[in-house]
Amino acid sequence: MYSDMKKLFLLICFIFLCLPVFADYKPIPANLGKQYKAEMESIINKNYSTVISDIDNYYNEVKKTGYEPEISIYDLDLFLYADMMKVTQEKYLGVKYNPRGTDCATPAANFLSPYFKDNKVNTEKLIYIKHYAEQKDKMIDEYRVQKLY
Repeated sequence: MYSDMKKLFLLICFIFLCLPVFADYKPIPANLGKQYKAEMESIINKNYSTVISDIDNYYNEVKKTGYEPEISIYDLDLFLYADMMKVTQEKYLGVKYNPRGTDCATPAANFLSPYFKDNKVNTEKLIYIKHYAEQKDKMIDEYRVQKLY
């Protein structure tokens, strides 16, 4: 039931926060594509171990206290995405970066997705972060079930 509520919340985030973002797509100038790719991969590599550590800390905190923090385990990469959004918008699109008031990384991920695809940014670590969070979340659910019985 808890995971169904999370899915519903993420869907609502997507509908209200992501759809307007898609209308704003403007490609990165072709002469900056390689530089953009390198810079995004550098940001990902620099923050990867911190995000994995944050997921581990989140998991350990839930096991220790039995309570989940207000932010979702799926959104511990929010600052990573915020860094990539800021660089993409300000440096490559010439648009002032205005952080959106959300605790959900999904809108940023959806905004960046076409830029990553067009510029062949390696997103394997971002995908791993998502799968790792899913794995830890399942472990949290199993832990809760065990505590009930």
